[in-house]
Amino acid sequence: MAANKPNPTNISLILFAAMFLHGCERHAISSEVLPRSTKPGVTGTAVTINPKAAELSGIKSSLIFSEPGSTQIRTTGEIKAAEPNVFHISCMVTGRVVADKANLGDYIKAGQVMAQVQNPEVTRVAGDYMHQLHQNEVEQRQAQARLALADKTLDRVNQLNKEGIAPMKDVLAAQNARDMIQIELQGLKEHVIHINSETRALLKQYGVQLSEAEDIRHMPSASPLRSPKAGVIIEKSITLGDVVDTTKPLYVVADLSTVWLDINVFDKDIGKVQIGQTVQFRSDSLPGKTVTGHISYIQPQAGDNKTFVARAVLTNPGMLLKPGMFGQVDIITQNSSRAAYVPDSALQQFNNESFVFIDRGSGNYVKRRIELGQRIMDGYLVKSGLSVGERVVTAGALTLKAEMLKGSIGESD
Repeated sequence: MAANKPNPTNISLILFAAMFLHGCERHAISSEVLPRSTKPGVTGTAVTINPKAAELSGIKSSLIFSEPGSTQIRTTGEIKAAEPNVFHISCMVTGRVVADKANLGDYIKAGQVMAQVQNPEVTRVAGDYMHQLHQNEVEQRQAQARLALADKTLDRVNQLNKEGIAPMKDVLAAQNARDMIQIELQGLKEHVIHINSETRALLKQYGVQLSEAEDIRHMPSASPLRSPKAGVIIEKSITLGDVVDTTKPLYVVADLSTVWLDINVFDKDIGKVQIGQTVQFRSDSLPGKTVTGHISYIQPQAGDNKTFVARAVLTNPGMLLKPGMFGQVDIITQNSSRAAYVPDSALQQFNNESFVFIDRGSGNYVKRRIELGQRIMDGYLVKSGLSVGERVVTAGALTLKAEMLKGSIGESD
């Protein structure tokens, strides 16, 4: 019985051997994915994975290509009415404003009457018209009286000619006199048409437009001020009762369907600004809205405040942009150099640093810290740390990051 009793020392040796073999088995299994790192976030941290395991894990890599870099110049700008779309409305004569029909900020249609101004010239034209018309009527009545007398004379001479008393030459002379009076009367009637046409033309020069159905004898004594084009009144200098003349515009009207954006450019930035560059305008007056345009003009010399002016043309649907509106402007400039471009799928972050995994081939991957630049679409331009033509992991980078961190934690234990 004593010979069959287990020896405690033997049991301890057996348990130790089992634990050693189990540890060797775990080492063999984990050797397929073995991180080799010193400290998380240190450039050069490497991860080695069996190529077959990498394929099963969905790890894929791609060559880095380039994108043209761009930067922004942030400054300020002001909306102004485009000068080619601004027109001034003045009075052609000196007179008193007898009707004011438009206010500052009103939208005016083409041909719309904005004011009425007493016009002595219109009164003079009306007087001349009435005088000519009256004189014509008198001359017509006189011609009709002479024509009636000529008809009677012609009848009497014809009767005397039939009786053999008057010669034929008297008949011809009476007939000729009658025809001349008839022609004169017809001319006087036609002259009325010419008087009307001439008077309408003169009135039109002063803004008074009468239809053919309107009687000129009832013409107004004031000249209307009409807008030649549609637009918004941006300046107004008259009120009812003012005496105006021809020296100053009474209204300034602007077509605001397109506007100018005058951009302040400092001396240090003027060399980067070029015609055709894209600009983005934002104003507190239009929260959440960005208006885009392109630079069409650059001032050739600095102004009094030592800044240059670049101008962009902006479309203005709905008339949201108003002259005098101030806001922030971003000028998008292009760099001649082309920078490496990394997609979001390749980018990893840890401990406030950005990095990617470089594919060295045969399952070897190296962590590379990079400095990000401008965001473009679904990725970033790289300022430093990565070159065009290098191969980086664009799928499964999160798996490599997990293995790297797990290996780091294991080493720290």
